[in-house]
Amino acid sequence: MRHVGFSTGALAKGDFRRGIDLQRSHCDALELSALREGELDALIEALPKLDLAGFAYVSFHAPSRLEKLSERELVERLQRLGEPVSAIIVHPDVIHDFSLWRPLGRRLVLENMDQRKPIARTARELRPYFDALPEARFCFDIGHARQVDPTLGAALVMLRAFGDRLAEIHISEVNAASSHVAISRTTSQSYRRLASLLPDSVPAIIESVIAPAAIADELTIARASLGDLPTEAVLRPQLLRNP
Repeated sequence: MRHVGFSTGALAKGDFRRGIDLQRSHCDALELSALREGELDALIEALPKLDLAGFAYVSFHAPSRLEKLSERELVERLQRLGEPVSAIIVHPDVIHDFSLWRPLGRRLVLENMDQRKPIARTARELRPYFDALPEARFCFDIGHARQVDPTLGAALVMLRAFGDRLAEIHISEVNAASSHVAISRTTSQSYRRLASLLPDSVPAIIESVIAPAAIADELTIARASLGDLPTEAVLRPQLLRNP
């Protein structure tokens, strides 16, 4: 069965230890979030001491915006990440000097962006990054893709273009304000249309911002959305939807 877990930032913004502990008894995948630049050094320093033995898959989300660090300084820090991190998720708009990023090889995983960004939202916009970084893999954010194109046509094109690079799936519902919220039944049914292009060998990370009491419910909805559980799982009542 697919490895599924949460971003620590979705469950406990700014508190990665709590984000790990909240999902320890539910999940076998984990994304360590340093989405904000100020979270990066503390998480890197703590990583060797964290108990992550129960997680079969661990990824690391790099900062989405740089204010104090240079691009070179960010890459130097990311190069220090050792086991068990197998994928480093990066927003393409922080990448300007491709030569700095090539040494990360297959550990570098590029994510498609939401409607706020002027780049990397579609296959056409992602293509120059993958051409310049031939070893980089793909993090498909299904919520971003649906926000950019609710018909999911652009998502289909991305998956057909970069499916052989697919390393991680991000799943949540992304609203008009570009916030990651709990997956509704309507959105879940929409996501199922892509299930055949999302092999269960590819781990999924849930980015829905939810209350701890809703973790098990959101896991079920996410699995059903990806075709890992029957459609009946989507139809049952959902629990708490606000943190």
